[in-house]
Amino acid sequence: MNKKVIGLLAVSTLALTGLTACGSNNSSTSSSSDKVEAYTGATAGTTSFDNLQKGLSANGAWINAITADMNASGKTLTVDGTFHNEKDKTTDARKLALYTQDSNKVVTKRFVLTVDKLVVNSPGFYISNGTVKGNVEVNADGFYGQTGKGVAGEATIEGNLTFKTQAQLDAYNKLDATKKVKVTGTVEVAK
Repeated sequence: MNKKVIGLLAVSTLALTGLTACGSNNSSTSSSSDKVEAYTGATAGTTSFDNLQKGLSANGAWINAITADMNASGKTLTVDGTFHNEKDKTTDARKLALYTQDSNKVVTKRFVLTVDKLVVNSPGFYISNGTVKGNVEVNADGFYGQTGKGVAGEATIEGNLTFKTQAQLDAYNKLDATKKVKVTGTVEVAK
């Protein structure tokens, strides 16, 4: 091959590699009008329930956040799809970030998400640093909570926490206290 063809192939390969690296780990596609507000850090987020629901859909992102208290009373927020931790790419992980943080990852504000119900169908889902005011129904393995350092508060459910199976509840009960969510209601298996 001549040098021009080899150079053109090298540039094409680099361009494709760059485009692939910028893509998500999810294989879905969307037009700009369907674009979901997906977030790669806990300091970005939305104040729209509809955008939060899109972000937590099967075609959404592994992490979604709110940037202020959100009142969606009477609505159900559903978390669907299987996603992986952005660092190791193999561990199931789905994060609902209810806080903001500074550059040192210290929580600067915790938020309250008010819903009738939060339905969790994604494995490895966790509530991070804020409060879900409403009942949480867990239908997938690996549910937990995360509380970071900073302003007073912790990952909280102001309502009931219900698991689909006894095995899911047992696994949750075996977690270290730092990975449990503070629950004001009951913690039980669905009847």
